[in-house]
Amino acid sequence: MNDNDQTIIFEPLIPCASPVSIADLLNEIEATIKKHVILPEHAAAALAVWVLHTYTFELRDTVAYVAIESPEKRCGKTTLLSVLAAMARKPLIASNVTVAALFRAIDTCRPALFIDEADTFMAGNATMRGIINSGNTFRTAYVLRLSRARHKSAMSPKFLAALAMRSGRLAPSADAKNAPNDTGLNKFSCWCPKVIAMIGHVPDTIADRSIVVRMTRKLVSETCAPMAELATAEIRSKCARFAWDAAAAIAQAPKIRGEGLNDRAADTFDPLYVIARLAGPEWEQKLHAAALDLSAVVSAQNPGAELLLDVLSVCAEYAREKIFSRELVDLLRHGQSARSVISTAVDYGFITEHRIAQMLRPYGIRPSCIRLGREVNKGYAAADLREALNRYVPRAEIEKRSTELKQLSQLEAEALQEKESTPLP
Repeated sequence: MNDNDQTIIFEPLIPCASPVSIADLLNEIEATIKKHVILPEHAAAALAVWVLHTYTFELRDTVAYVAIESPEKRCGKTTLLSVLAAMARKPLIASNVTVAALFRAIDTCRPALFIDEADTFMAGNATMRGIINSGNTFRTAYVLRLSRARHKSAMSPKFLAALAMRSGRLAPSADAKNAPNDTGLNKFSCWCPKVIAMIGHVPDTIADRSIVVRMTRKLVSETCAPMAELATAEIRSKCARFAWDAAAAIAQAPKIRGEGLNDRAADTFDPLYVIARLAGPEWEQKLHAAALDLSAVVSAQNPGAELLLDVLSVCAEYAREKIFSRELVDLLRHGQSARSVISTAVDYGFITEHRIAQMLRPYGIRPSCIRLGREVNKGYAAADLREALNRYVPRAEIEKRSTELKQLSQLEAEALQEKESTPLP
């Protein structure tokens, strides 16, 4: 199916006449984003690479999502979504969408899909979340549906050519595409870049596949250019030329795994690393810093993984390699200094030894008999928890917690020193 056959008509895109510098283009996109939106550190750099990714996503095995979260209204999430849509390839914006419309729009148009106000219709919609979750990996990004009419594939000749460039993957033949389908069972693609913007946190399974950008309301002293000044025609023309010139290099590039990222984050950022590497060392370093920072935003949101981090934090704070279960419960409930660093993902007000054991069991950790001095009782050894911690908690989150503990220790030492040096009244 050609673009002219599609129901949704996109603005024509003509590549610029001369080749472009990828680094300069990324700098221009980043500056445009920062001009109109106040963002967390590193977010604009990652989003600039993501914009170029929308022009070449068909050439990699995974596609990156963007999750825009805000604690309340008027934090700029819709503005950011609009700025990205103005520069992305084939943007399709939906403030509300049904499940059927979602995968049909993707299958027909292969757009960059922008879903605003997702909190109004995604809550409790497991089918919608399942479709979005599966849509970031090429091999699993489809849904099966029964249809009266035979479904015609929306794969464009350009897309089929891109598939043919990949080793080990053959594009479907014309005969296969036009073969009759008497069963009525059809496969619809749900594979495309997506931006999901909502008030509150996006579901964990979506955040795990996304560049997570948490918006904040700008200060009175912070100013942004109005959307009326947003002009992106030249940028889009340069992006189209970039995609034309760099297609072969992007398709043939080996998978790039960012150091310090978990498997899911590495898959999400792989197509972005490929683009950043083509732009040069400076942009590769900028993207890596952004990947570590923004993937840590997702961090260990699972309470069990948070508990792992908290238990080891308590052990580190009290310089213990072993700890009894009953003592751990007491420190998590009442430990004054530990309360400054442990997470809020677990309600420790009513924690028990049994509850700790239940939460750690899925990670292969069980309480065992340990000896501390003359006493033997059930407890945990820090060494037994560290392997699970490294497997299930991002390194950036571990380093952040370590920094918090060092700062806490330093502040306590300074407070004690000042107390000792202050003369009694």
